[in-house]
Amino acid sequence: MYISARERKMIELLLLSNETVAIKEIAESLDVSTRTVHRDLQGIETLLMGHDLLLKKTAGKGVIVEGEQENRKSLQEAINNQDAVDYTPEERQVLILSKLLEIKQPIKLFALAHDLGVTVATISYDLDKIEQMINDFQLELIRKRGYGVEVKGSESRIREAISSLIMEHMNELDFIKLLRENVQDSSLDMVSERLLGLVSRDKISLIEQTIETIRPSLNYNLTDQAYIGLVIHIALALERLKQGEFIRMDEDYLHSLRNSKEFKVAGKLIEKLEETFHIEIPEAETGYVTMHLMGAKVRYDTDVIIEDSSLSIAFKAKQLIEFVSKALNHDLQESNQLLNDLVVHLKPSVYRIQQQMDIQNPLTEQIEQDYPELFEIVQDGTAHVFPGMTFPKEEAAYIVMHFASALLNMRETRGLHVLVVCSSGMGTAKILAAKLQQQFYEIEGVEHRSLFDLEKLDHQSYDLTISTIPLSDFTDYVLVNPMLPLKDVHKVQHAVRKAKMNERMKRVKLANPLHVKGESIQSIQQSVESIQHYAATVNQIIEHLAVLQTNESDKQRALIEACEYLQRIQVLNDANKVVHALLEREEVGGLGIPDTKLAIYHAKLREIIQPCFMMITLKKEARVLGMDGEMMASDRFIIMLAPSNLTSRGNEVLSYLSSLIVEEKECTKVLESDDEEQMKNYFSNKLYHFLRNKLTN
Repeated sequence: MYISARERKMIELLLLSNETVAIKEIAESLDVSTRTVHRDLQGIETLLMGHDLLLKKTAGKGVIVEGEQENRKSLQEAINNQDAVDYTPEERQVLILSKLLEIKQPIKLFALAHDLGVTVATISYDLDKIEQMINDFQLELIRKRGYGVEVKGSESRIREAISSLIMEHMNELDFIKLLRENVQDSSLDMVSERLLGLVSRDKISLIEQTIETIRPSLNYNLTDQAYIGLVIHIALALERLKQGEFIRMDEDYLHSLRNSKEFKVAGKLIEKLEETFHIEIPEAETGYVTMHLMGAKVRYDTDVIIEDSSLSIAFKAKQLIEFVSKALNHDLQESNQLLNDLVVHLKPSVYRIQQQMDIQNPLTEQIEQDYPELFEIVQDGTAHVFPGMTFPKEEAAYIVMHFASALLNMRETRGLHVLVVCSSGMGTAKILAAKLQQQFYEIEGVEHRSLFDLEKLDHQSYDLTISTIPLSDFTDYVLVNPMLPLKDVHKVQHAVRKAKMNERMKRVKLANPLHVKGESIQSIQQSVESIQHYAATVNQIIEHLAVLQTNESDKQRALIEACEYLQRIQVLNDANKVVHALLEREEVGGLGIPDTKLAIYHAKLREIIQPCFMMITLKKEARVLGMDGEMMASDRFIIMLAPSNLTSRGNEVLSYLSSLIVEEKECTKVLESDDEEQMKNYFSNKLYHFLRNKLTN
């Protein structure tokens, strides 16, 4: 059996769909004319009949393949196993690149041409495209007459390119089936089969089982994409090590990773892999697995603010929110959810950018098209807040979605006004209008007009136009079936989000400040009693709120004095261990708050008995590393401590205090005043309002 690449793609498209597919949709997917699709369908119909499948054609709607699932699967396997395969240009380029990345010597162009059944001129064209692809990975394509072609670059870059190639062109569902069900070769297409050949396919299930044994140690979830990426990374590493290809990592950077939790987990994983595959794995590989784990955190942990380097990220996130707020002339700084979401997202993302790890976002083009103004503002904002770092468009698109979500959730904005165009009569238009208002709460009003009314209408007065027929004078509208099937619902959902954002961008304005009225002692007591889990932590913190003035000018001795005081009042039971943890934390990242004299020392240990928030003032300024990466002078140390077994709600209270320090200028003034009474009053009131919000939300 032989079929062309276009016919193969057309069959695969039809086999994947359980609904009628429009001829126009097929043509657009394959970048050909509808006439070409109709011509190819004649031969495809005969092929389908040979596998007991029927091509059903419906005038004005499209085509669908009908038949048993076994017959559909049989046809797919026959296509995958055909002797002579005609590849699309994209498939051919993936196959060429995968071969160049795998081998260590140059390949002759005529050899590539012979293997793929094309001319040398076609291979030369493909190499032009491949050269553009590998530039993103800082790899070089060497092409010399009489020499051949090869890819040159560091082992880390070659691995990154291979991983990216697999992740981009290997279907996630197919990969998971491969892990869970031991899928046979015939179920995967030729390109997927070739890509899996780069990563020791026979070892993949064993690797996945090994990762599962250490997964509970992470204390956070991995997305499917991050999990699959880790499996592929390790499989690729094992294969490259077997070939004598070793990865290198800067010793200073490797040393900094050794102090992280993820490095310990990665070390256990590497030990298990060494036992399973009887291979010695260099420590640099542990470092790279650590980077994968650190870059894959996806869940917002309630103690994120007092862990690792999250405070410095929170400071940057706050600056970014301020920048976007000014550009939009709308204050987004009141949104705690936005700040939390950005901290969670930026922490692994900044890490990946610093380590030049690949960031993929399949929605980048769509997001840039839907939110062009916001996209540009975010790009300018990241350049301003993170000088010296280059945020790729893929990362900017993710950040745009966080800001878009905050804007879309704004209150006191009107619903959308929609124009419905229908040529099938007023009844059909009314049905469609009713369906739209039932399914989309964002739509406030719907007007239905015929095709002949359009010349008299002001198109710009509507937020969105939806039509059941093609429109020649409209550049931006949604074409749907009058009965609004599921696929059209998705199209309208996308258009509504876009229209809603456009409406928000026009109407953003400064929000009115919230006024909190005074409460009676009884109501306060009732509120506190109703949320005892939060209140227990709040009471402990208020009890030990204090400003300790020391005559010490050395920061270590000042911390010792503070911790010994806290040990005497039974906040902790081992001052030396806590001081050691605080100083060790300083080595991990910046503690100083830029443009202030404040530094935040924090730790979470089993030697800490109860949560604590206090401040010590030094006799003389000490040099500390700021959250912006610059050295600064500090003479006020905030001490924030938490027991290792503190509840999630207790952690949330401490996280709230951390956010106040980073977010509110008033908080900075209070802390810099050295007035213990003022500090107690300020934080007591803030903690009360925190409890009150928990009660009412």
